[in-house]
Amino acid sequence: MQRNNRQSTARKSKIRIPDTFWGALAIILLSTLPYLHDFLTDDGGLKPWVPVLGIEDLLTDVNGNVLGFSTYRVFLYTFFIFLFATIGWAGWFQSARQRFYGSALLLATASGLYHIFLILFGLRRSLLNEPVSKLVFLGILSIVLGYMTIKKRGYSLRKVVSWVLLFLMATLPFYHDLITNRSGETYAWVPKLGIEEMLTDNEGYVRGLANYRILVYLFCLYLFAHLGWIGWFFDSRGKKYRPFILVPAALSLYQVVVIAMSWRETEFNDPNIKLYITIGLSILLAINFYYNNKVSPEAKVITENGQS
Repeated sequence: MQRNNRQSTARKSKIRIPDTFWGALAIILLSTLPYLHDFLTDDGGLKPWVPVLGIEDLLTDVNGNVLGFSTYRVFLYTFFIFLFATIGWAGWFQSARQRFYGSALLLATASGLYHIFLILFGLRRSLLNEPVSKLVFLGILSIVLGYMTIKKRGYSLRKVVSWVLLFLMATLPFYHDLITNRSGETYAWVPKLGIEEMLTDNEGYVRGLANYRILVYLFCLYLFAHLGWIGWFFDSRGKKYRPFILVPAALSLYQVVVIAMSWRETEFNDPNIKLYITIGLSILLAINFYYNNKVSPEAKVITENGQS
């Protein structure tokens, strides 16, 4: 009788319910951050369906700026994309902290947190937002973390190369400040490779944007986000939530392509399209997860009988 009860229970539960279901759901929801501002706001402000909680009024100064941004929409866009990118890098660090380059991942994570700090405290027009200040911050952090890593794991050319690459990735959010001035022109020391001229159309737009500086800013920012999420994906082998990291990784790559192909003013940049991609990709990954984690009743019965 007891054995029959075990077999009946095993047949009723053919699928293992993943312990990381809520984690996977959270990752999917995070994929909407880069375009969440499109659903919450339009050019006129908050959309009618969004509850008025007074946050916009609280953050708006006497000049009508929202923490230094021209509109609440621009503020949300910038804050959400930096939050999205930083979470990706933090997740990568969490998965790879025991690897030889684990500590170096803190550079990019810290870079993202630094920019979020500047945004939330309205310091974008301060000295802290100057590229030199950011380089000094990352430089000091690199020295401290590098010293601790060398002391613990030793020194090798492979580690140095990894640290240099990750340091360069950490500069992506402000790389536009390193090569262009506020007016959008490249500095004199930047080699003239003809890239700006090649990307500029007859009307003076650079891939549909006002100047080269904006293009570099947007492209590098989304590339920064994509590198964090795709790195997390590759270093999270064995984790059940791993397939779902492909959703934010794919969305960030999609945005990189949209910017590079000058599709920002087309239907490819429509938030509904991005939402459909998010939902469609999530469903496909969920189906794949379902079949890869399915336990047949026969196998379950054999396991139960073997334990009895």
